[in-house]
Formats: sequence, C-alpha cells, structure tokens
Amino acid sequence: MTKKNIKSWRSGFHVLVTDVHALGAIAVVRSLGRAGYRVHACDSDSNAVGLQSRYVTASIVAPDYSDAAFIDWLRRYLSENSIRLIIPSEGFLHAIRPWFSEFQRFLPLSDDPEIVYRAFSKIDVSDCFSKLSTAANICEHLPPTLIVREGDALPTQEQLEALGVPVYIKSDVEYSIMGNESLLVRVTTASAVADAIQRALESHRAIMVQGFVPGMKAALAFCIKNGKVLATSGVLGLRMNPHTGGMMCLRKSVTDILPEAICRGWLEHLEWEGVAMIECKWDPATNRFWFIELNSRYWGYLHLDLYSGIDMPRIQADAFFGVLEQSPPVQRLGVLVRHIVPGDVGFLRSLLKDERVTLGRKLRAISRFILDIFDPRVKSDLWFPGDRMLYIRQWQLFFRDTFRN
Repeated sequence: MTKKNIKSWRSGFHVLVTDVHALGAIAVVRSLGRAGYRVHACDSDSNAVGLQSRYVTASIVAPDYSDAAFIDWLRRYLSENSIRLIIPSEGFLHAIRPWFSEFQRFLPLSDDPEIVYRAFSKIDVSDCFSKLSTAANICEHLPPTLIVREGDALPTQEQLEALGVPVYIKSDVEYSIMGNESLLVRVTTASAVADAIQRALESHRAIMVQGFVPGMKAALAFCIKNGKVLATSGVLGLRMNPHTGGMMCLRKSVTDILPEAICRGWLEHLEWEGVAMIECKWDPATNRFWFIELNSRYWGYLHLDLYSGIDMPRIQADAFFGVLEQSPPVQRLGVLVRHIVPGDVGFLRSLLKDERVTLGRKLRAISRFILDIFDPRVKSDLWFPGDRMLYIRQWQLFFRDTFRN
C-alpha cells in the first residue's frame, strides 16, 4: 500500500488508549493519531493532558478503576464505538484481571494471563530470573536482591549488610494488602533497613529488597509479535528526577550499551509478547550492567523513540491488524529529549535541596538547565510537532499545582 492508502486503511480502526495523563500514553496517542488511526483517549481525570491532543478522535473521562461501574462502562464503550484495539496501562490491566479472557481479543498481548501478569510484577520477574542457570547469562547481571514473603523469616543482619546502602524496597499492586498500591522506598542508612522491611510487610504480602549498583540508567525496548522482533530502541539517562535516581528527565538515544541478544533472551524466557522496556544500570567505568526492572507497557521516554525514528506504537498497531514491517527500523543515535515539567524541574529541585551536593555542582546544574532551554539539539517531550499546546497546558497545570501547595 502507498502511504496515502495505508493512512486511509488505518482510519477504519478505532483504538482506545488508556490513562493518557501518563507521558508514555501521550506519545502513543500522537503516534497512532498522526498515522491515521482513530484514537479514543481515555482517563478518569478530566485534567489529563493527553485528552487535549490534536491527534485524538474522542476524549473520554471514564469511571475510576475502583468504581464498580467501570467494567460495564468499558463493555458499552467498546461496543458502541467499534473499538478494535486497546493500548493498556498497567492500572487498566489490573482492573480487568478477573475479566481478562473477555477483553483479551482487544489486547496486543499474550492470551495467557499468567504470562501477562507475571511481567507486571517486579517480584515475579525477579523470581523467574533467579531460577535461570548461570549459562543463561542473567545471574551475573542481577543486583543483590532478597525476596521476603509474608510468613518468611526476616533477613539476617549479615544478609542486610551484604546488600550495602542505599537499599531499595519494592513491591507490586498484586501483593498489596489493600489491593491498590505499589511500593518503592529508598533507605539510605543501614540501621533503618530492618525497620523499613517490617513496615513494608505491613502493607504488602511480599517485598523485594534490592541493593545498590553503580552507574547510569540505560534501557532497551522491544516490540514483539509472534516471537518476531519488529522494532528495538535504546536510551541512556543523562539526568534523573530526583537526582539520586528516578525518571529519566533528560535522555539520549543509544544502541551500543546493552547487548540486544542478552536482553532479548530474557524476554524469551518470560515468553513475552507485546512491547517491553528492559531497564538497567550501566557503569561506564567497567562497562558492567545490571537488570533493574521490566516495564511491560509503554514507557515514559517513548517520545525519544518517536523523535529518533522508532514509531513503536504505530508498528505494534499495524502488526495487530495484520501489516508487518518489512524490516526493523534503524534508530537515529544521539537524539536528546527532555521532560521539563515536572521532570527536569524536579531534578533541579532535588539537587538544590541536597546538602551533600557542592555549591559548584549546583551552580553548574542551574546553568545547564537554562542553557538546555535554548539548545536546538535538545527536544522536548510535549513540544511535539503538530501538537504543541500540550506543552503549554503542562506548564499551566504545573504552576497551578505549585501555587496550590
């Protein structure tokens, strides 16, 4: 098909994109909308920025996932609006879990719920990888980790000392006693780790206690259909929010840091189908890397992929409807993309508040923050061609929330 014909063909398909307050979902809306798909942007928050995208066919404020009316609303909306594909968030997938078999035909995922939901659990993925042999080339790339389940003996002092500090205590919605909260706690002193573990077990039936590994955040992302890799992309995080580790608020497209064959092998072991981003820590001094987590839904840095020529949501939707890429696209390297608010502002705030950071480093960070605004090489997530009002809207919400607090 010609570009004109395929765009006309795509216009016959209606796609529901959920939780469009999230940066990754906004990128999905833009990717599919500009490709010609009829995008139905959905969120329970009427202020969600993605609802106002120019690439949206319909903006819907849906019931909250905790609302008993949500599932009946979803059934009606899919039927009345001829929805053929749902791009789900993690929250959406947890909300439909008891009805997964009913909605599976709309999802670009495995039809096996065990495979799908395992990939959304840090604990279950870590458990799965820990059972691999050293020959599978994963054990040497796992950070020091303890998994503690309800009823288990608490880790010994020797085990905790082996993790070092800081320590990260993590858990998933699936293991939340209340059923609706994930967990991420950073503990910076060794004497506080045992108490933090006990508190975490009061809210979650299982937790992961992960030791610190050095380096920068780096990731490889994949789009997989029937075992075939349709697209890959790579990223290196240059600044985080907060500065001690978090969202990649300034990042660069790269392909030569994490070995694609190893990362692909991990996904094969998980039998994963769909999109996934493998996040690691990479130490440039030693060239070692460690697996941190699997994001099995669209990721926050997805605009970098779009700017660097990897239009993964469009590729995934085309494949779902039966049109495969002739060959995987090649990513443009060295593309810089920045998430200014709240991302890079949060980075700067956290750095300036940290008493351990020198005055010189703080002044350099302020200077770099200002210079990047005027650097034409540094693109912005929300200042996206053809849809730039979302950038202005994000600033409005940022100032509203700042002065409200």
